[in-house]
Amino acid sequence: MTHPVPARVARLCEQVSPLLDDAGREAAAAVRAGLAEPLRLAVVGRVKAGKSTLVNALVGRRIAPTAAGECTRVVTWYRYGAPERAELHLRDGTRQELPLVDGRLPESLGVPDADVARIVVHLQAGALREHTVIDTPGLATLTAANEAATREAVLGAGDPAAGSSDAGQADAVLFVFREAERQDEVEFLRQFRAATGELAASAVNAVGVLSQADLFDGAGMDPFDAAEGQAARLAAARVADVSAVVAVSGLLAETARTGRIREQDARVLAAAADVPEQRLRLRHRMPLPDGVDQAALERLYPVLGNYGVHRGRERAGAGAHRLVGWLESVSGMARVEELLRRSLLSRAHALKAMRALTVLTRSAQRAGAEAALALIEEARLDPALHPVRELRALRLLVAEAPASPLRAALEQVSADTTDTARLGLPHEATPDEIAGAARQRAAAAQSQSAFALMPAEVEAGRVLARSYQLIARRARP
Repeated sequence: MTHPVPARVARLCEQVSPLLDDAGREAAAAVRAGLAEPLRLAVVGRVKAGKSTLVNALVGRRIAPTAAGECTRVVTWYRYGAPERAELHLRDGTRQELPLVDGRLPESLGVPDADVARIVVHLQAGALREHTVIDTPGLATLTAANEAATREAVLGAGDPAAGSSDAGQADAVLFVFREAERQDEVEFLRQFRAATGELAASAVNAVGVLSQADLFDGAGMDPFDAAEGQAARLAAARVADVSAVVAVSGLLAETARTGRIREQDARVLAAAADVPEQRLRLRHRMPLPDGVDQAALERLYPVLGNYGVHRGRERAGAGAHRLVGWLESVSGMARVEELLRRSLLSRAHALKAMRALTVLTRSAQRAGAEAALALIEEARLDPALHPVRELRALRLLVAEAPASPLRAALEQVSADTTDTARLGLPHEATPDEIAGAARQRAAAAQSQSAFALMPAEVEAGRVLARSYQLIARRARP
C-alpha cells in the first residue's frame, strides 16, 4: 500500500483501534481491510429501473437476474476473483456456496432471504479489477425488507438525518433514474449525503444515469435525444446530489456485451430491413411479408427492444459484428464508464478515505474516545489526506457556485493522476517547470480566494492554493 492516502488512513486505523470499544475496533479493522480493495460502487434505484440489466452491462456477463425472484431481494456484491463462484454470506456469520446455473445466479437461494446478509459473486471480469459492484434491491418496493436491505448497504444502520448512521458499505453510488425523479429518490439522495459524513454538503461520491433511454417518448424525436434532454434537466436540478447524469440503454449495452447477437440474428433482422416500421408494430395482427422469419424476429424483441430491432435492421446487413458495434455505440454505456472513471475511479483513494474518516469518527464518538477523535483530527490536517479536502471543496463549490472560475481548476487538480496532468503540463515537463507553474497558480488561487464573496469560493481558493503548493514541494523538495 504505497499510495499516501490509504497508507495514512491505515496508520490512523492502527492508532485509534486500541482506544475504541469492541464495535469500534471491528469497524476500524473493516476499514483497514477495505483500503486495499477496489472502489465499492452501489447501484441504486427504484424497482424496475433497470439496475440489474445495467450491472450485467458493467460486468460484461448475464449474471444478475433481471426478473423478480429471491436473488433480487438481496444485496449482491460482484467482485474480481477466481475461481468464479457465488457465496451466501448469512447473518449468523457463516457462508454457504450458491451454485451458478448456466453462469447465472439461480432463482432460488435455498435459504430464507431474510437470513442472507448478502450474496458475493467472484468473477474474472476485467471491469471488476477497478470497482466492486453492489447490486441492491429496489427502492419504493412493496416489500419493506428489500428496501431496508438497500438502505443498510448504502446508508448504514441508524438514522442518517440524525448523524447516527454507520456510513454503509459503499464508497460511491451510481443512482439509476427511470424517468423524472420521485420524492423517495430525492429523500434517499439526501440521506446518502448525510450518511457519508465528509461529503454531507456535496455530491462527490454519487453519479446518475437515466436508464432505458431507448424507451423514452420523444414526441417525434429520437428517444435517446429526448432522454439526453431529461438527463440534463435532472443533473441541473440535483447538482448537490449527483455530479452528473447521463442517458443509457442498459438493455442494448447488455446485449452488445454479453454475446447475445449471432450471425443468424443479424440475418433475421436484415431480412426485415424493407418492412415499414408501422407494419412491424402491427405484426401480431397481420403476418409479415414472405422472407421474414416472424418467429425468429419475435425472439429478438426481448433482446433488442423496439428501438434495437427497428433501428438495427439497416446495420444488420453488414453482419453481427457491425450490429453489435452499433448497439455498443448507441447504448451510451461508454459515456457511463467515462463518467465513472472521471468522477469516481480517478479519485478512489480519496473517496475511500472520506468514508473511513466518517466510520472512525462515529465509532470514536459512540465510545466517547476523545484521544481517538484528536488523532482523527490530526489526520485530517495531514498533507497526505489533502485530496479529501480537495473533493469536499469541489462539491461545495459545485453546489453553491457552479459557475465559479475556480471549478475547472479544482476538478483538474483533484483527479488522482500525475502532477503534470493536474497542472495541464506535458508529461515530459521538468521538475523546475512543474514547480514554477505550481507556484504561479498557488499565488493566483490565493488572490481569487481573497477577493471571493461566497464562502464556497473562499474555501475552494484556499484548498486549491494548498494543492499547488504541495505539487511544487513534491517537484522541488
